[in-house]
Amino acid sequence: MSKLKIASILFLLSTFFLKFSSMIRDIVISGLYGDSYMADAYFAAMTIPNAIVLFMLTGMKDAFLPSYYKYDRLGKGFSHLTNIVKGTFWISAGISVIGAAASPWMVKILYPEFAHFEQGIQIAAWTAAIYFLSIALVGVNAVYEGYFDSQRKFSFSTFSQTIVVLTTILFALIFHKSLSIYAVPLGYLAGTFLSFLVKLFYMTPPKLLAWRQRMDMLEIRQFYWIFIPVGLTIAVGQINLTVNMLYASRLGEGVVSNLNYAFRLVNIPQAIFGVTIATIIYPILAKAKSEGDSGLFKQGMERGLSFMFLFLAPTVIGMMMLMESIVRLTYERGAFTESATALTSEYALFYIGSVLFYSIQAVVAKGFYTLEKGHYMMRVGMLSVVINIFSNYILAKLMGPAGLALSTSIVGFIYSAITFTTLYKISGGFNLKYIGKEYAKIIAAAVLMYAGLTGLGIMVTPEKWGDIPYLAIMIAAGALLYFAGLYLLRAASLFQLLSRGGKEKSSKTGD
Repeated sequence: MSKLKIASILFLLSTFFLKFSSMIRDIVISGLYGDSYMADAYFAAMTIPNAIVLFMLTGMKDAFLPSYYKYDRLGKGFSHLTNIVKGTFWISAGISVIGAAASPWMVKILYPEFAHFEQGIQIAAWTAAIYFLSIALVGVNAVYEGYFDSQRKFSFSTFSQTIVVLTTILFALIFHKSLSIYAVPLGYLAGTFLSFLVKLFYMTPPKLLAWRQRMDMLEIRQFYWIFIPVGLTIAVGQINLTVNMLYASRLGEGVVSNLNYAFRLVNIPQAIFGVTIATIIYPILAKAKSEGDSGLFKQGMERGLSFMFLFLAPTVIGMMMLMESIVRLTYERGAFTESATALTSEYALFYIGSVLFYSIQAVVAKGFYTLEKGHYMMRVGMLSVVINIFSNYILAKLMGPAGLALSTSIVGFIYSAITFTTLYKISGGFNLKYIGKEYAKIIAAAVLMYAGLTGLGIMVTPEKWGDIPYLAIMIAAGALLYFAGLYLLRAASLFQLLSRGGKEKSSKTGD
């Protein structure tokens, strides 16, 4: 088995663990605070700095990878790493100080409804301020995680993010009585610092950066000229989520929390499969670009889109069929009530389209970043923000909170459609026959799975069997039907996935 496949498997496993940890964090928060105003204030406030966190964290990694490869070929990889780390630290520190200081003012303007609750504004202001303070190290962590990805150490990069999540969980469990909901953002801040310390000890101080090297401001400016549109594009999803929270906070207590729980739950498949596959193919695309191999670039995109859909199609259909049991099993305990389960399940169904569309966008985005055309993504992303504002307003009026979830799926569809067609044009096109043929086979196998589970659902119900046996039976049967269908239809992406280094069918042939 090739080193890339081993690294890919380790990365997939570490990503599963990361998202499992993230789910536990959300379970802990829902169990302790349910859909109360405290949870509303926390979730609404953290979306503001979290947009910048994603801007730095994921955007930095996407921009740094091709930049590092370019300088490394010139023998200046370590020097470039040093420049970007130092420049990013000072920029991030400035954002932290300004953001933390401005948090009380921002919260009062953006979320005035929380003033109706005794500690609503206070919880929101401190949550935003603490998350802003963490940004000072988030940026530095992001640069090193980008460096680890460039070395194909995907799993270590994911592990360092898992540390942050686990620390947040521990703080919430240990200190929730003494610190109330403030334990959650404080845990995130402590986890960010601990994640940096792990990198420091792993790399050792001499290999962390050239401490005495002066910053090359020209090199840093050139990097940020590429990074800013990439980061803004990555943050678009969080900006749209912030817009959703602004509308949701005006629709009553519990709406923000239940929408957030629903979004986090349906986002798991996207983060596991969409983002994982996009991350794995990125070094391949970057290498193809550096070597001027357009064929390898196009093949990498075609395989990435096929593998992504291979995993997501059955996941999306399965979640739609089993949503209420999944939500009940995941969240319904402690302060999370049966009524919260019903609302969260409803919102999750309307969010489900965003899983597929934003996963397509995640893969397509790597193509833009590799070609250093991130500004195209930024333009489409800003357009999606405008569309989201209007669709939120209209659909919230027509459907209430569920309209905000549906708006996310609609905007995701528009976003992915525009970005895919744009990349198709600027890259010289892909093998649409291959992609179309693979998608048709995957859809056919997913339809077979749906039909089989519909019949099985007549005999096996959560009321009779309980949620855990019901989900176990339905998931196992669904997986069996789906992969059997793929095998019978001879889906190329399945056989490529199962191959052990033998000759694979090329997407260039259309097979």
